[in-house]
Amino acid sequence: MKRITFNLGFTIIFTLTFFLLINTFSNVLVQALPTEEAPKPKPFLPGESLHISSCQKWSSHIRDFKVKDGEEAKQITILLYHRIIDDSAIKDIHYTKEGELYPTIVLKSEFKKQMQYLKDQGYTTLTNEELKLFIQNRHKIPKKSIVITFDDGFKDNYEEAYPILKKHEFTALNFVIASYITKNTMEYKEGEVQYFSASDIKNSCDVFEFQSHTYNLHKRTKEGVAFLVDRDQQQIKEDLKTSIEVIRPVRPTFAYPYGEYDKEARNALKQLNIGMAFTSEFKDTGPNISMLEIPRKPVYPTDTIEDFKKKIK
Repeated sequence: MKRITFNLGFTIIFTLTFFLLINTFSNVLVQALPTEEAPKPKPFLPGESLHISSCQKWSSHIRDFKVKDGEEAKQITILLYHRIIDDSAIKDIHYTKEGELYPTIVLKSEFKKQMQYLKDQGYTTLTNEELKLFIQNRHKIPKKSIVITFDDGFKDNYEEAYPILKKHEFTALNFVIASYITKNTMEYKEGEVQYFSASDIKNSCDVFEFQSHTYNLHKRTKEGVAFLVDRDQQQIKEDLKTSIEVIRPVRPTFAYPYGEYDKEARNALKQLNIGMAFTSEFKDTGPNISMLEIPRKPVYPTDTIEDFKKKIK
């Protein structure tokens, strides 16, 4: 009888102790178990295409602005943006060692003010084709005309900038690095470095004209030389051809990474029938300038709304 009582007591104590240990260390055990891996970005490979030509047809339509003689624009500003980040999503990684925001970042609150100013002042955003005709002196445009461009194809362009542009009925050119576009849609993480997915592009192609910023040459050598200057003409041609195959723009246009280029890069563009290319030279644009050296004015995080007004005169 004593033996049975002892065994029963031992079993009860052992069971209670076991469940107490399990409860105490359950979180550690769960964390130690293998978890499902986060989805990895699936890039577009050479020969693959986004198939967005049909939703980009609007960009080839030339509007008749009915501008009277003497009232047309003589010069216009082309704005250059990279990233638009919500103010609340700014982190330490967005600051330089000197404690300033990286020059490629513009706060969403400032971007909203800038776009609202353009709307309030009655500015018209031009398409790439309308800009081309203006430079060729073949089309009259309103004095308050402007071109908005984005480089690199950051996902925040879709999440943060696109709704603001659409609200004001503005359009913009978006120069994407084709190898960074993902086939699968990745969860948006505010402030982190992410790029357009195929779905993002298809959902925003009513506002953005998508063009090439290389397929995979948006890099520098160890010595700091831009790949577009370091690589030979054949390598540049192959890369740009691949980027065009992925994007399939209505009329191919290009933006030089870092604004850097040389004679070989320009010749590669000509051989691929890319008739327009954008730099980051800080000045306005007028008729009869070089179509392969179109200047743009970068917008910086330090720009106040007064700075912005001066930038577009």
